[in-house]
Amino acid sequence: MIRLALITLLLLSANLSQAELNVMTINTEWLWTPYDRQVDGSRYNKGDMPKTQYNDELAFYTSIIKQKSVQILAVSEIENHSVANDLARSFGPLWKAYFKQGRDTATGQDVAVLSNLKPVKGSLTDFGFPAGQLPHFFDKKKRLSKVVGVQFWSNSGKNKYKIGVITSHFLSKRKESKKKSQNRHRQAYALVKAIDEFIDNSDSLIVLGDFNDFIYSETLSILMKKHELVSSELMASKVNNISLNKKSLRRIDHILYRNLSIKSFDVVNLKKYSDHDGIYAKFY
Repeated sequence: MIRLALITLLLLSANLSQAELNVMTINTEWLWTPYDRQVDGSRYNKGDMPKTQYNDELAFYTSIIKQKSVQILAVSEIENHSVANDLARSFGPLWKAYFKQGRDTATGQDVAVLSNLKPVKGSLTDFGFPAGQLPHFFDKKKRLSKVVGVQFWSNSGKNKYKIGVITSHFLSKRKESKKKSQNRHRQAYALVKAIDEFIDNSDSLIVLGDFNDFIYSETLSILMKKHELVSSELMASKVNNISLNKKSLRRIDHILYRNLSIKSFDVVNLKKYSDHDGIYAKFY
C-alpha cells in the first residue's frame, strides 16, 4: 500500500510539473541588429548597436530564459524578424519565433512571440491590424501598429490544450496627453477585437506585452473586462496575501490571462539592457 501510494504521488507530481506553463514578457528597448545592414525607423531610432553589444544582449536574455525555464516569451521594441530569429536560435533548437511585420514605420519597432511549444498550424496572425474606437458616436478609429497572435498546444497528462497567445505594444506614456491616453484606450478596444478571434477556439488565453499603462487604468480595464481576463501580478498578490507596492501599481508591462491558474509571479531586473523590468508568471 505504501509503495502504491508513493507511485501515485510521483505520477501526480509528474502531471503537475507537465502542466506548468512559464510565461514572460520583455521590452528589449531598441534591440536593433547590426547584421542586416539597414536601420528600421524613418523618424525615431537609435541606430544599429555594435555586434559585440548585440551578441551580449542576446546571451543575457538567453540566460534568463534558461534560468526561468520559460516556454512562452513576448518581446517588444525589436527591429525586425531577424532579431526575433536570432533570439530563437540563441535560446535553443526547440525555439521558434512568431512574427508579423508591423506598421510602425516611424520607429521601426516591432513585437514577436517566441516559444518552444508546438504551434497550432496556421494560427499565426496579425488579426488584420484591427482598429478601435471609443464607445460613442462618430469617434475616430485608432489602428494597432504592432500585434502578433499565435496558438500553441500544451499537454497536461493525457489531455491536450490549445493556448492562445497575443502580444501588442501600445503608445508610449512619454509626453503624456489626453489625446495619447485616449488613443491607448482605442488601441485597447482594437486588441479586444483580436482577442475576440481567439477566444472561442482556445482553451486558455494569454495577452501580454508593453501596454504602457497601469493595472488600474482605463486601458487595462478595457482589455480585461469583456472576456474577464485576469492580471497575473494582481492575482498572485491575492493568492499570496501580499499588497501591491507603488512600483507594481505603476508597472506598464502586463501578463493577462484566462482559464489558467497562477502559481507565482516574478519581476526580472533588465537594467543592464532595458529601461523596463521583465515580468514572469508561472501557471498550471
